[in-house]
Amino acid sequence: MLQSDVEWVIMKIYCENNILLAAVIKLEDINKEKNFVTDNEEEFQVASFNLKKDTKIERHHHPHQNREIKNTSEVLTVLGGRIKVNIYDENLKFVHEETLVTGETIALFRGGHEIEILEDSKFIESKQGPYIEDIDKIRF
Repeated sequence: MLQSDVEWVIMKIYCENNILLAAVIKLEDINKEKNFVTDNEEEFQVASFNLKKDTKIERHHHPHQNREIKNTSEVLTVLGGRIKVNIYDENLKFVHEETLVTGETIALFRGGHEIEILEDSKFIESKQGPYIEDIDKIRF
């Protein structure tokens, strides 16, 4: 199931139970100064910014917090090339296919995913740690 925010064009991909699986941020859609893509309750927070020259984000830090993380979320940002991401729900049923190009980002919050490289590509992957592949990744 796909849904777009009314205020800001972003694609959010949900499963049948209305659980957020992923969010896609297209470069041309980053129009607001600051937009938090995720609700405050999500374990992994994603935001986009469109700020003018000489803007400052005030000096700050994030103090140590004890948190319980149940899902390993993952964010992919394409620096160059073209990739396809297949998204699966928590029952590993295919839900959606999204092609990303240079400057686009996808946040994967839960369920499964598969990445296919359509052109020579460079991308950055970010996720919470610590990460132990033997228990944090199950192939299906």
